[in-house]
Amino acid sequence: MAIDQGKTVQTVWAVVLMAMGVGLCFKTPYAVRESPDSGFLNFSRYLIGVLLAVGGVKKFYNLHFGKHKEIPPEE
Repeated sequence: MAIDQGKTVQTVWAVVLMAMGVGLCFKTPYAVRESPDSGFLNFSRYLIGVLLAVGGVKKFYNLHFGKHKEIPPEE
C-alpha cells in the first residue's frame, strides 16, 4: 500500500492548525499583560485560537475517521 502524499500533507496541516490554536490560547495571558485595558484584544485572541484548534481537529477527524464517498465505477 503506497503512502498518499496529499493525505500526509493535509494531516501535517491539521496538526499545525491545532498547535497554533492551542499555542495562541496559552500565549494570550502573557500578551494581555502588556496591554491589560484591551478587552476586545483578549476576546479576539481567544476566539482565533479556539477557531484554529477546532478547525484542525475537524480536518484531522475528517481525514482519518470521516466517511469517504466512493465514486461508483462508470459503465
